[in-house]
This record gives sequence, structure tokens and C-alpha cells, in this order.
Amino acid sequence: ARYIAGGHMTEPPSSITYSSVVTRESVRIAFTLAALNGLDVLAADVGNAYLNASCREKVWTIAGPEFGPKQGEKVLIVRALYGLKSSG
Repeated sequence: ARYIAGGHMTEPPSSITYSSVVTRESVRIAFTLAALNGLDVLAADVGNAYLNASCREKVWTIAGPEFGPKQGEKVLIVRALYGLKSSG
């Protein structure tokens, strides 16, 4: 399971961030160009990108039921979570 922050509830960061998403059409064009030019296609996925990323600001939340006896307590997020606007 992954913890996902409600990034829509945080203030936007002072710097503008943009995370592009590739479209199916652009992938097909890239594959077509590679095939026409005899190029190899390589791919990579950074599966642990957020595991070691520090959170750039103090973000507090309430612990959910997965925290057992600490449920309902205030906790400080020290690592970046998917969905935080400052996570990158």
C-alpha cells in the first residue's frame, strides 16, 4: 500500500512545478521513428523515487487506522508522498 497525501489541501509551492505525462500517441510516434531508423528502444522506471526524497516543508496529518494504537494522533510527514505539491 502507498500513502497518498491530499495534495489538493496544501498551499501551492512558491515555485511552479509541472509533471508531464506522456500520451499514447507520442509513445507510438517515438516507437515508429525508432523502427524506421533502426534504433533500439530502452526504458527505465524509477520505482523508489519517493522512498528517499525528503519533504521540503513541514506537513502535519492525522494518523489513520493503519497506525494501530497511534490512530488519530498528529504526525509529521518527513518523507515525500505522492500527491504533495512540494514532492516534486
